[in-house]
Amino acid sequence: MSGSHFAQLTCQGRAFFVGDLHGEFGQLQRLLRQQGFDPSAGDRVFSVGDLLDRGPDNLNCLRLLQEPWFHAVQGNHEAMLVGAMAGDHKLRDLWLTAGGDWFDELTPEQQDEVISLTQHKVKALPLVLEVALPRLNAKIGVLHAESPCDSWNGLKKQAKRGLDERQQAICQWSRETLGKMARGVYPDRLSGIDALVLGHTPQPILRSHGNRVWLDTGAGYPKGHLSVLSDEQVLEILR
Repeated sequence: MSGSHFAQLTCQGRAFFVGDLHGEFGQLQRLLRQQGFDPSAGDRVFSVGDLLDRGPDNLNCLRLLQEPWFHAVQGNHEAMLVGAMAGDHKLRDLWLTAGGDWFDELTPEQQDEVISLTQHKVKALPLVLEVALPRLNAKIGVLHAESPCDSWNGLKKQAKRGLDERQQAICQWSRETLGKMARGVYPDRLSGIDALVLGHTPQPILRSHGNRVWLDTGAGYPKGHLSVLSDEQVLEILR
Protein backbone atom coordinates (compact mmCIF):
# COMPACT_ATOMS: atom_id res chain seq x y z
CA MET A 1 0.00 0.00 0.00
CA SER A 2 3.04 2.23 -0.22
CA GLY A 3 4.81 3.53 -3.30
CA SER A 4 8.60 3.24 -3.28
CA HIS A 5 9.49 1.66 0.05
CA PHE A 6 12.70 3.68 0.57
CA ALA A 7 13.57 7.37 0.41
CA GLN A 8 16.83 9.15 1.15
CA LEU A 9 16.90 12.89 1.84
CA THR A 10 19.51 15.46 2.85
CA CYS A 11 18.64 18.26 5.27
CA GLN A 12 21.00 21.24 5.05
CA GLY A 13 19.28 23.10 7.89
CA ARG A 14 17.92 21.67 11.12
CA ALA A 15 15.80 18.53 11.03
CA PHE A 16 12.80 18.19 13.34
CA PHE A 17 11.34 14.77 14.06
CA VAL A 18 7.68 14.51 15.01
CA GLY A 19 5.84 11.64 16.68
CA ASP A 20 2.45 10.27 15.67
CA LEU A 21 0.47 13.41 14.85
CA HIS A 22 -3.09 12.03 14.86
CA GLY A 23 -4.83 15.22 13.79
CA GLU A 24 -3.09 17.54 16.26
CA PHE A 25 -2.20 20.22 13.71
CA GLY A 26 -2.36 23.04 16.26
CA GLN A 27 0.04 21.29 18.63
CA LEU A 28 2.52 20.81 15.78
CA GLN A 29 2.40 24.48 14.80
CA ARG A 30 2.94 25.55 18.42
CA LEU A 31 5.87 23.18 19.00
CA LEU A 32 7.59 24.18 15.76
CA ARG A 33 7.27 27.86 16.71
CA GLN A 34 8.83 27.08 20.09
CA GLN A 35 11.75 25.38 18.34
CA GLY A 36 12.27 28.34 16.00
CA PHE A 37 11.51 26.27 12.92
CA ASP A 38 12.45 28.19 9.74
CA PRO A 39 11.92 26.44 6.40
CA SER A 40 13.52 29.38 4.56
CA ALA A 41 16.78 28.50 6.35
CA GLY A 42 16.60 24.90 5.17
CA ASP A 43 14.84 23.45 8.22
CA ARG A 44 12.71 20.39 7.53
CA VAL A 45 10.17 18.25 9.40
CA PHE A 46 10.27 14.44 9.32
CA SER A 47 7.26 12.49 10.59
CA VAL A 48 7.02 8.89 11.78
CA GLY A 49 3.55 8.71 10.18
CA ASP A 50 0.01 8.41 11.54
CA LEU A 51 -0.84 11.98 10.59
CA LEU A 52 -4.56 11.36 10.90
CA ASP A 53 -7.39 10.02 13.11
CA ARG A 54 -8.47 10.72 16.70
CA GLY A 55 -7.46 14.40 16.80
CA PRO A 56 -9.41 17.52 15.75
CA ASP A 57 -7.74 18.64 12.50
CA ASN A 58 -7.08 15.66 10.27
CA LEU A 59 -7.48 17.41 6.93
CA ASN A 60 -4.88 20.07 7.71
CA CYS A 61 -2.50 17.33 8.87
CA LEU A 62 -2.91 15.57 5.52
CA ARG A 63 -2.38 18.88 3.72
CA LEU A 64 1.09 19.01 5.27
CA LEU A 65 2.10 16.46 2.64
CA GLN A 66 1.85 19.26 0.07
CA GLU A 67 4.47 21.33 1.89
CA PRO A 68 8.04 21.09 0.49
CA TRP A 69 9.48 21.15 4.02
CA PHE A 70 7.40 18.24 5.36
CA HIS A 71 8.29 14.58 4.86
CA ALA A 72 6.73 11.45 6.36
CA VAL A 73 6.79 7.68 6.28
CA GLN A 74 3.53 5.79 5.89
CA GLY A 75 2.11 4.58 9.20
CA ASN A 76 -0.60 2.02 9.80
CA HIS A 77 -3.29 4.72 9.86
CA GLU A 78 -2.20 5.90 6.41
CA ALA A 79 -2.29 2.26 5.27
CA MET A 80 -5.87 1.96 6.52
CA LEU A 81 -6.81 5.21 4.74
CA VAL A 82 -5.29 4.02 1.46
CA GLY A 83 -7.13 0.70 1.72
CA ALA A 84 -10.43 2.35 2.65
CA MET A 85 -10.24 4.78 -0.28
CA ALA A 86 -9.43 1.86 -2.59
CA GLY A 87 -12.62 0.04 -1.57
CA ASP A 88 -11.17 -2.48 0.89
CA HIS A 89 -14.20 -2.93 3.19
CA LYS A 90 -12.24 -4.79 5.88
CA LEU A 91 -9.67 -2.00 6.15
CA ARG A 92 -12.40 0.65 6.02
CA ASP A 93 -14.19 -0.97 8.96
CA LEU A 94 -10.91 -1.18 10.86
CA TRP A 95 -10.10 2.44 10.03
CA LEU A 96 -13.49 3.67 11.24
CA THR A 97 -13.06 1.93 14.59
CA ALA A 98 -9.52 3.36 14.88
CA GLY A 99 -10.60 6.98 14.56
CA GLY A 100 -11.39 7.37 10.86
CA ASP A 101 -15.01 8.40 11.39
CA TRP A 102 -14.01 12.07 10.91
CA PHE A 103 -14.10 11.46 7.15
CA ASP A 104 -17.88 11.03 7.18
CA GLU A 105 -18.26 14.43 8.87
CA LEU A 106 -16.51 16.30 6.03
CA THR A 107 -18.27 18.17 3.25
CA PRO A 108 -18.33 16.45 -0.17
CA GLU A 109 -15.64 18.88 -1.36
CA GLN A 110 -13.42 18.06 1.60
CA GLN A 111 -13.94 14.34 1.07
CA ASP A 112 -12.85 14.76 -2.55
CA GLU A 113 -9.73 16.54 -1.30
CA VAL A 114 -8.91 13.66 1.06
CA ILE A 115 -9.39 11.16 -1.77
CA SER A 116 -7.05 13.19 -3.99
CA LEU A 117 -4.42 13.56 -1.26
CA THR A 118 -4.61 9.84 -0.57
CA GLN A 119 -4.12 8.94 -4.22
CA HIS A 120 -1.35 11.43 -4.99
CA LYS A 121 0.47 11.84 -1.66
CA VAL A 122 -0.38 9.29 1.04
CA LYS A 123 -0.17 6.26 -1.24
CA ALA A 124 3.32 7.30 -2.38
CA LEU A 125 4.83 7.69 1.10
CA PRO A 126 7.88 5.50 1.78
CA LEU A 127 8.05 3.02 4.63
CA VAL A 128 11.76 3.60 5.28
CA LEU A 129 13.37 7.04 5.31
CA GLU A 130 17.02 8.02 5.77
CA VAL A 131 17.86 11.63 6.61
CA ALA A 132 21.44 12.79 6.02
CA LEU A 133 22.55 15.69 8.23
CA PRO A 134 25.81 17.16 6.85
CA ARG A 135 26.11 19.84 9.56
CA LEU A 136 26.13 17.12 12.24
CA ASN A 137 27.92 14.47 10.16
CA ALA A 138 25.12 12.07 11.05
CA LYS A 139 22.31 10.00 9.56
CA ILE A 140 18.95 9.44 11.24
CA GLY A 141 16.51 6.77 10.10
CA VAL A 142 12.73 7.07 10.31
CA LEU A 143 10.25 4.17 10.53
CA HIS A 144 6.71 4.05 11.84
CA ALA A 145 6.84 0.93 14.05
CA GLU A 146 10.08 -1.05 13.89
CA SER A 147 12.68 -2.61 11.62
CA PRO A 148 12.20 -6.11 10.20
CA CYS A 149 15.98 -6.35 9.65
CA ASP A 150 18.93 -6.56 12.04
CA SER A 151 20.87 -3.73 10.36
CA TRP A 152 19.98 -0.44 8.70
CA ASN A 153 21.97 -1.33 5.60
CA GLY A 154 20.11 -4.62 5.34
CA LEU A 155 16.80 -2.81 5.66
CA LYS A 156 17.81 -0.23 3.03
CA LYS A 157 18.83 -2.95 0.61
CA GLN A 158 15.59 -4.85 1.10
CA ALA A 159 13.43 -1.71 0.92
CA LYS A 160 15.06 -0.63 -2.35
CA ARG A 161 14.14 -4.03 -3.82
CA GLY A 162 10.69 -3.93 -2.26
CA LEU A 163 9.61 -5.16 1.17
CA ASP A 164 7.42 -8.25 1.29
CA GLU A 165 4.07 -8.24 3.11
CA ARG A 166 5.54 -9.51 6.39
CA GLN A 167 8.27 -6.87 6.36
CA GLN A 168 5.78 -4.12 5.52
CA ALA A 169 3.56 -5.24 8.40
CA ILE A 170 6.50 -5.05 10.83
CA CYS A 171 7.39 -1.55 9.61
CA GLN A 172 3.84 -0.32 10.11
CA TRP A 173 2.18 -2.43 12.81
CA SER A 174 4.68 -4.23 15.09
CA ARG A 175 5.01 -3.52 18.82
CA GLU A 176 7.36 -6.44 19.53
CA THR A 177 10.45 -4.48 20.58
CA LEU A 178 8.69 -2.35 23.19
CA GLY A 179 6.81 -5.42 24.36
CA LYS A 180 10.10 -7.23 24.96
CA MET A 181 11.55 -4.19 26.71
CA ALA A 182 8.59 -4.25 29.10
CA ARG A 183 9.71 -7.78 30.02
CA GLY A 184 13.34 -6.72 30.46
CA VAL A 185 14.62 -7.91 27.06
CA TYR A 186 16.43 -5.05 25.33
CA PRO A 187 17.48 -4.88 21.65
CA ASP A 188 21.00 -4.40 20.35
CA ARG A 189 21.83 -1.20 18.50
CA LEU A 190 20.72 -1.17 14.88
CA SER A 191 24.02 -0.92 13.03
CA GLY A 192 24.53 1.38 10.05
CA ILE A 193 22.62 4.41 11.37
CA ASP A 194 23.34 6.96 14.09
CA ALA A 195 19.77 7.07 15.37
CA LEU A 196 16.45 5.45 14.49
CA VAL A 197 13.27 7.43 15.19
CA LEU A 198 10.08 5.41 15.69
CA GLY A 199 6.44 5.87 16.70
CA HIS A 200 3.28 3.72 16.67
CA THR A 201 3.10 2.68 20.33
CA PRO A 202 1.88 5.46 22.66
CA GLN A 203 4.04 6.04 25.73
CA PRO A 204 3.51 8.59 28.54
CA ILE A 205 7.06 9.88 28.01
CA LEU A 206 9.73 9.62 25.33
CA ARG A 207 11.51 6.25 25.32
CA SER A 208 15.00 5.47 24.10
CA HIS A 209 17.40 2.55 24.11
CA GLY A 210 20.62 1.95 22.21
CA ASN A 211 20.20 4.12 19.13
CA ARG A 212 16.39 3.98 19.02
CA VAL A 213 14.04 6.78 20.08
CA TRP A 214 10.26 6.33 20.31
CA LEU A 215 8.36 9.59 19.75
CA ASP A 216 4.69 8.59 20.11
CA THR A 217 3.51 10.23 23.34
CA GLY A 218 -0.20 9.80 22.73
CA ALA A 219 -1.23 12.77 20.58
CA GLY A 220 -4.93 12.47 19.77
CA TYR A 221 -5.75 10.89 23.12
CA PRO A 222 -7.24 12.96 26.00
CA LYS A 223 -4.17 12.61 28.23
CA GLY A 224 -1.59 12.43 25.45
CA HIS A 225 0.52 15.08 23.75
CA LEU A 226 2.63 15.55 20.65
CA SER A 227 6.43 15.32 20.77
CA VAL A 228 8.86 17.09 18.44
CA LEU A 229 12.64 16.77 18.74
CA SER A 230 15.37 18.50 16.78
CA ASP A 231 18.15 16.42 15.25
CA GLU A 232 20.52 17.59 18.00
CA GLN A 233 18.01 16.61 20.70
CA VAL A 234 17.62 13.13 19.20
CA LEU A 235 21.37 12.57 19.18
CA GLU A 236 21.79 14.07 22.67
CA ILE A 237 19.19 11.69 24.15
CA LEU A 238 21.22 8.75 22.88
CA ARG A 239 24.58 9.88 24.24
